[in-house]
Amino acid sequence: MARQYKIIGCIPARYASSRLPGKPLSDIAGKAMILHVVEKTRQCQSLSDVVVLTDDQRIFDVVNNAGYSVAMTSENCASGTDRIAEFMPQSDADIFVNIQGDEVTLNPAHIDQLVEKFIQQDRPQMGTLSHWCDDKTVLSAPSNVKVVTSLSGNALYFSRNMIPVTQQGEVAGKGQIHIGVYIYTRETLSRLMQLEQTPLEQTEKLEQLRALENDITINVTTLDDYQGLAVDTPEDLEKARELFSG
Repeated sequence: MARQYKIIGCIPARYASSRLPGKPLSDIAGKAMILHVVEKTRQCQSLSDVVVLTDDQRIFDVVNNAGYSVAMTSENCASGTDRIAEFMPQSDADIFVNIQGDEVTLNPAHIDQLVEKFIQQDRPQMGTLSHWCDDKTVLSAPSNVKVVTSLSGNALYFSRNMIPVTQQGEVAGKGQIHIGVYIYTRETLSRLMQLEQTPLEQTEKLEQLRALENDITINVTTLDDYQGLAVDTPEDLEKARELFSG
């Protein structure tokens, strides 16, 4: 029997975005993008609360006026993980789920799947999501982070390059694309914040490598039915608008 944990979903949302400034407030079908994500996240059965963490008063006001939980965090937070760690003393949660504020097609069942697998472990530390892909163009793109796992499902490595590759250096038949949703225990999050950047993290520019280089286990839940759309560019935003207008 798994012990009872208090688990909250955290949605970091900053106004400044190099490719799409003001992204969380972008209008999609008459509603700010951040509100679409909040509403989807609140459908998760495994979360006791959902809170938006922002450094911008405009985002704060939109979420607050819609009647949802929101907290202000520092402008100095370098990542969503930093933002959650700063918020952590205000919360009594045991486990925090870091959900991207631009995943407008988020499937609540996927978050529940991640949480369920995580809490079934004897000593969970950190977890994330992935999905299988056999499209070599997608697998080769540095913007898509890849992950390889052990037989028990723990991450061995993350890379912007294709992993694995064949002995001849060719792209394998299929690979796992990483999905940027994270789950951590309170203890793991506290520890991560005390660690310096690591060599592999600096090389790949992937903060999850800091955890692996410090022997923090990242368990990967691999989805069979992922059809996500993360809004990173104006083109992505147009796709999202078309999707929601249909």
